[in-house]
Amino acid sequence: MIPETVFGIPAHPLIIHAVVVLLPLGAIGMIAMVLIRPFRGKVQKYFVAGTLVAATGSAFLATQSGKALSMADSVSEYHQDWGTRTFYAALVLTALSALWLWLDTRPKSIYNTITGILVVIVSLAAITATVLAGHSGAESVWLEDTDMNTANSTIPVTNSTITDSPETETPITYISFAEVAQHATADDCWSVVNGNVYDLTQWINEHPGGSGPVESMCGIDASTPFNNQHNGQGEPETALANFQIGIVR
Repeated sequence: MIPETVFGIPAHPLIIHAVVVLLPLGAIGMIAMVLIRPFRGKVQKYFVAGTLVAATGSAFLATQSGKALSMADSVSEYHQDWGTRTFYAALVLTALSALWLWLDTRPKSIYNTITGILVVIVSLAAITATVLAGHSGAESVWLEDTDMNTANSTIPVTNSTITDSPETETPITYISFAEVAQHATADDCWSVVNGNVYDLTQWINEHPGGSGPVESMCGIDASTPFNNQHNGQGEPETALANFQIGIVR
């Protein structure tokens, strides 16, 4: 059974990263060997073959860890389907590559040419499947985070006056975007991220990446830049939550 975490890190994303790197690398290596004769050195052959074997093993482990996550309803069916297709593409590519590498040691024949063409076609299919599997996984995580933010925004709140001080505990209330836009300076910085309003004035000088990224969020809906930079990272989202003062309406 595959562990859910490795050194405290979720196993599935780690395995997926191995597939995303190794499978396209091995596929491109095989295309190069089929099409470029000088590339068919002994070292290159061993390297590419080893890469494909490792990629196929990683793809298999990814499908198994994905099934474990799906039981917890954490992985979309679309992502699972592309993960399975990626594994089969890797398996077929590895088998065809092994056959082509063996035929390459024999006198040239029509079988060598046909196998080479199949290797190129399956290599391109494997690269495509890898990209789609990775994209669907990232999309699934993004949608899950969006759903969580939407769920949080439906929590009943009380209408109350909000002070400008982030250090004063205040009830969450609805705030118009027009009001957020009035707080657009480093000395008075409010921002909207995923439907929630945050007073980031205090965070500007505490931000690990410097004040610039936070200052660029002042007075605007910064959902897109924040998600592009930190989507799926727990620490930035936890830090941001400390400064929530309301929900945009």
